[in-house]
Amino acid sequence: MADYSYQSLANIGPQARWRRVLLITMIPMALALIYYSHPSTYMPSKFQSQFPHTQDISLPPDDISMATIIKALYGPILHPIDAPNFTDEDGEVHRLHDEPRFKQSLGKRVLILDIDSRPLTGEGQLMNQDLKWKGMRPLSAGMLSHYMFGTSAREYTRQVEQGWLRAQIHGYDYKFISAPDYADRWGTWVKVPMMKEALKTHDYIVFMDSDVMFHYPHVPLEWLLNYWNMTDDTLAMMSIDPNESQNYDERGNRYLNTGFVIAKQSKRTQEMYKAWAECPSETRYKGCARWKNDWAHEQAAFGNYVRYDFDRPNDIRVLPCVEANGAPEAVNRGGCKGVFVRHFWVDKGLVAKNLADSVMQYFLPRLHDQYLSSDHIIDAKGFKLEGAELIELTEKEKEEARKPGEGKNQKDEGF
Repeated sequence: MADYSYQSLANIGPQARWRRVLLITMIPMALALIYYSHPSTYMPSKFQSQFPHTQDISLPPDDISMATIIKALYGPILHPIDAPNFTDEDGEVHRLHDEPRFKQSLGKRVLILDIDSRPLTGEGQLMNQDLKWKGMRPLSAGMLSHYMFGTSAREYTRQVEQGWLRAQIHGYDYKFISAPDYADRWGTWVKVPMMKEALKTHDYIVFMDSDVMFHYPHVPLEWLLNYWNMTDDTLAMMSIDPNESQNYDERGNRYLNTGFVIAKQSKRTQEMYKAWAECPSETRYKGCARWKNDWAHEQAAFGNYVRYDFDRPNDIRVLPCVEANGAPEAVNRGGCKGVFVRHFWVDKGLVAKNLADSVMQYFLPRLHDQYLSSDHIIDAKGFKLEGAELIELTEKEKEEARKPGEGKNQKDEGF
């Protein structure tokens, strides 16, 4: 780090006024979540079976802030950083290959990063102060999911001072950078120099296009770094693209998708990003200028040139398409179903649906367990109906009634 100077990203103020939309969309469940999570020692058995790693959390009384809501939702079920395996929603077990390297939270050393040069102030867009769930643009949902996965510095500091657990799910830093445009390049090129700058203030960055989401918000980045084998020598991790003709470079190798990048700070990483950002100047890579505006822009520049210069065994960790690219709706395209990280290039309209899923897949089991454990369910099966009267069954009739059945003259759930 001593060999290069930089300006801190702390001087680039995040445009955070839109975070209120999370409060608006989740406030209806706030009181319920706090009720379900307090006292913290209660965890229904069904919930424990679905999320086997549970932990007690304490919530500040009379606080329904956004930070407390998220903590109540995800806090009890955070997957351990050093867990030897993870079972996904389809029952597939993903096991670590070696002893976990990361055993403690990286916290604010990690930056979850959104980058865009557009104003995003139109109807349904992220920086519009009147953003609502109905009519929200899909890419707004993606960035909000990134924010939820990380945290803002101000909120995190407030939590630490009060002795609470992390405000958002994992306690990482989060920034949205409103980037300047290149005068002569396609807009997505701005991600490259902005990632380079971010790596001067953080040890690890996670950049995601706005149509990319973590599918399991309770799984910490550190576990994924263990699973995908981030080493001391790794510069970056990227997923390979589907096996389709447009995804091959000029040497016949598949592109790495630059819509999801985990990068580790080092002098060599800075050199790689510098080479990448300057690729179209052709001072180092003849022919790269075509990718200023030709598809796949900065991805093609990295795929055709940069990765072949930074090709030590651990420089670039190639992630499987099935785990870190695509979505279930794209499974017929090379098996890219995005087990851990979903990239909705197959249909950007799916992003908002998956933001809702990333909340409801955790909220629903807790709501259901609370439903089953309360005293509002009345069992009237010990009676029979005769006209307008309830007549108590005999013991023999009760025994017969206890036999399993679907109910008379009923369709399956009304269908």
